Amino acid sequence: MRIDILKDVASLVAGEKAKGIVDVLFGKQNVNEFLISKKLKMTINSTRNMLYKLADEGLVSFVRKKDNKKGGWYTYFWTLNEDKGLLRFKEGVLNKINLAKNDMGVKQNQRFYYCPNCNLEFNEEESLLRDYTCPECGEILQLKDNSKEVVAISKEIAKNEELLGKVNVEIALLDEKNQKVKEKKIKAEEKKKKEEREVKKKVREKEKALMKGQKKTNTKKTTKKK
Repeated sequence: MRIDILKDVASLVAGEKAKGIVDVLFGKQNVNEFLISKKLKMTINSTRNMLYKLADEGLVSFVRKKDNKKGGWYTYFWTLNEDKGLLRFKEGVLNKINLAKNDMGVKQNQRFYYCPNCNLEFNEEESLLRDYTCPECGEILQLKDNSKEVVAISKEIAKNEELLGKVNVEIALLDEKNQKVKEKKIKAEEKKKKEEREVKKKVREKEKALMKGQKKTNTKKTTKKK
């Protein structure tokens, strides 16, 4: 599900073809932009334009390396920022839910009138200003039954809330994965520092032993002179 969510977000930001970028980058890091271009069967400039749009929204990031074999030009290597993509999608779903709830509240608590001929709809204040008469055909406005719309909106909210739950699961799984990677990195760094400390300790002990040996030698030389 995660890859489908990321594809939806990418397509909203950079167009339908940006879904292909998600396919290429998903689960990988620092992918050569020329490889992305080749996989998508697009020119490097078109590929870069999509990548830059995604980067502006924080959905992808890059590192660049100078290629001295090609005249010192920089080559960009791209990584998909899954966490930001999921959060962006979650924000959109929450926005839809809030808008739908507001709309449902209006439909439940306010009265609306409509013209059966022109299919125009007005709230009660607008209807009162028009003397409950259609401004187009002069037909008397009729009270609208919003019950079907309220049911439809309610179903839409339930559907988006279910989707939100699934997105939250994906975010939690990704957070757990990132935490494990972080902990592994910290352990590796601690191990490296410990090894470095051990090396320095051995060097110091060796230096002390040499100094001690030199001191004994100098002491013997001084005793012989006496």
